[in-house]
Amino acid sequence: MREIEEIGDVEKRYEVLDMVGDGGQGDLFLGRDRSSGQKVALKLQKARDLGPESAFRSAGMHLVKEGSHMMMLSGIQAIPEIIAMGTHRRRRCLIMEFVEGRQLHNVLRAARPVKHPGIIASVIGQLCEILAEVHDRNLVHCDLKPENVIVQPNGRLRLIDMGLAVVAGEETDWARGTRGWASPEQSDACPAGRLTRRADIFGLGCILLEMTVMRLPYGGLEELAEAGTPVLPADRLAQLPSEFASLALWMVRWEAAERPADVREVFDRLRPYLPRLGSRRPPKRLRPDPTEYYRTHPPRL
Repeated sequence: MREIEEIGDVEKRYEVLDMVGDGGQGDLFLGRDRSSGQKVALKLQKARDLGPESAFRSAGMHLVKEGSHMMMLSGIQAIPEIIAMGTHRRRRCLIMEFVEGRQLHNVLRAARPVKHPGIIASVIGQLCEILAEVHDRNLVHCDLKPENVIVQPNGRLRLIDMGLAVVAGEETDWARGTRGWASPEQSDACPAGRLTRRADIFGLGCILLEMTVMRLPYGGLEELAEAGTPVLPADRLAQLPSEFASLALWMVRWEAAERPADVREVFDRLRPYLPRLGSRRPPKRLRPDPTEYYRTHPPRL
């Protein structure tokens, strides 16, 4: 694994342009290499607030850890490549590949509910292919949601934001994830061996439900999920596309051990619905169109 370059003063090499994202773990900016003109993405730790200096330093170290996780995934085409790490006005900073495209959240918002089997299989299938590589390197993303997926102009999906990722089985001392998409086991500090790739499978199931019935499981964002809560209200349950109903409910089972053990199991259930090579695009497609990936590339799983 290559070593990441450390830059003392980011502004000497990169021009920091517009802010393009505001997340809990840091602010995302568009940047430009001053010598080559190449676009980059800059993730900066949050500016210091009124809290203690120790909390500010801790946040910087957290960003450094995110950079180390990205290095573990170096070479996976669907994960943005990390270029360097540095400091920008006392704030720790990651310099990364800039990904052209639209957030899956915005792509779906214009088209939900999605009912076309080929579109559903193309979105979830591509994410399975990406997660298979992430999980094979022993990492759990922990924050799967449409805002963390970019759809490129050619329909290829990219997975971003490794800020909450953990090594599989690693002991954690605080809850992580986004309410509504996080698995039940992510809501509390997880003892060693508890947080596994099945947490990401839950998040993937949430994306499937959100795009097809526009509802997250167990009350979603409206209430704190509790064991025994129905997965979906009866009316939304009835709207699940029959091709994917049992798969979606399997992926979001409350107990992690009852979910698929690997994204390859999920992909195998999607395989019959993937667009064939050379097939026509759907009549009512997403823009950009995720089916284009499988209409021009064979599946990788």
